[in-house]
Amino acid sequence: MKRILQKLTLGVAAMLTASASFAQLDGTDISPNFTLTDVNLNGDQHTLYDYLDSGYVVVLDIYATWCAPCWSYHQGGALEELYTEYGPTGTVDPGKIMVMNIEGDGSTNLADIQGTGT
Repeated sequence: MKRILQKLTLGVAAMLTASASFAQLDGTDISPNFTLTDVNLNGDQHTLYDYLDSGYVVVLDIYATWCAPCWSYHQGGALEELYTEYGPTGTVDPGKIMVMNIEGDGSTNLADIQGTGT
């Protein structure tokens, strides 16, 4: 029974991953410009086209605080490492990548994002 549940879980995960991959731009689409306010750095503004015009590759991580797989991925540190090595003050090759983490649930408040909420 345990083996069946493991296979079922993997199958569901594969289906979700496959359906989520359709959210990607196909390379011919142009993303609209947007500006985000940073909740961790004194309310700094970040504008997509400004980073792209400066030669950055922009990685958008759209998540929800209540999403366990999202949180697990965040805790893994892959995007933090990428930013540390290739972000504006990168340790390997600075100024190549900007990572933006975007809370996708409009009902989430700042306390939830900062880990002090419910």
